[in-house]
Amino acid sequence: MEETSSKKSLIYFTGITVVIAVIALFLIKKCAIDQKDPITPDQQAENSDSIDQLKNIDESNDQEATPEELIGHIREIMLSADKSKNAQPLIDYIGKSHFSQSQLQQLKRLAASSGFKLDPANPFSRVDGYPNRWSLNLANNSKIIIDLEKSANGKWKIKNIILPGADKKTADTNRPKDNQPSSKSPADDQSALNTIKQFLGAVTRLDAAAAGKLIDDSKVSYATLAGLCIIFEEGDYALLKKKTLRKMFLKNTSSGWLVRLRSKSTGELAMFSITSKRENIDLPWQITEINLDNLLSDYAQRALGGDTYYSPLIKNPKGGDTLAIYFDLDAKNLTTRTKRQLTIVAKLLKLSSEKKLTISGHTDSLGSDPYNLSLSRDRAEKVMQFLAENGINEKQMEIVGYGKSKPRLPNTTKTGDDSPAGRRANRRAEILLDF
Repeated sequence: MEETSSKKSLIYFTGITVVIAVIALFLIKKCAIDQKDPITPDQQAENSDSIDQLKNIDESNDQEATPEELIGHIREIMLSADKSKNAQPLIDYIGKSHFSQSQLQQLKRLAASSGFKLDPANPFSRVDGYPNRWSLNLANNSKIIIDLEKSANGKWKIKNIILPGADKKTADTNRPKDNQPSSKSPADDQSALNTIKQFLGAVTRLDAAAAGKLIDDSKVSYATLAGLCIIFEEGDYALLKKKTLRKMFLKNTSSGWLVRLRSKSTGELAMFSITSKRENIDLPWQITEINLDNLLSDYAQRALGGDTYYSPLIKNPKGGDTLAIYFDLDAKNLTTRTKRQLTIVAKLLKLSSEKKLTISGHTDSLGSDPYNLSLSRDRAEKVMQFLAENGINEKQMEIVGYGKSKPRLPNTTKTGDDSPAGRRANRRAEILLDF
């Protein structure tokens, strides 16, 4: 009897192992396909003034041909939501009708508390015993369960969601959907997608001025936009040809997209998210949010050797982003790198003569206070001088030197030893573009 039971267990274990191996091989093959064929500089240059310059971009629908694709799409949205601490893109994509009010609140709490962080080793898996049930495996060992069903057109869609610690909820099919399509349906309206294509085309050409005309500058700072262009310029990124844009949601007056990239040198994938809005269906779309958290992290790891503090964008304590450029030890002159960065900034600033900016210089802790105060002001003056030479009115600019009084990182370790990485991050000039 024991021998028979052991044989049954062995057969069951072998079957499960085979299924897992097949799924793993499928996912590996799919990932390899996605990583092929970056858009080349020659392709980017074609039809540069047309929205068709990115005609090779493929927009993915919110329904997928396979369960793996649908679950993988949800995974990407969760990665972005975890970075932004905002559950709304996930809610919009899945549909509010799948959740009760308490579940909506639970999702928002999960996002705010890093509860969307997935297990990196096994982010999702099939649930044994259920043919169309999948598990999103969270890093805290809890799970989000998703039941799928196949629609009449052969695509897969979400049927039911079970949140951690919650009872199963059957979606109310009679419940009205949010933002029902009007006579001009977003499903048939390509203007949202065209705006995103135009914007990405300008960014890949490093044309910050053209990109700036598509943003709502009351929502998206010039610093964020300039930082995105700088990352493309320095990071050697290319847009994926296939499945470049993953639609998170598309409504009458709002849309959300994941933009997928790869490093041309290493082949590694990265992404960032864009949100666009319009006041009504008769007005043009504008970019209202650009979330670069994931892209900045990838850029730091790949281009900066993991030094996340040596980044062109830093968080302003008062909110928003501030541009940062860096200097060598005891140096006040601009490097070739910083000149390229400031050229992008200058093009953007020419969009508005009303924009004012403050340039602050900073140093590490080596040297005397008077020396560092003078050096910090010299660094700020060099930045202002370069911008003025590139067409920016000096009346738009204000400079200040803080010496070593405002370090971003400690200049020494907790044990009192010298910290080269900290000092490197502190030798900088900050450009606050938006008041």
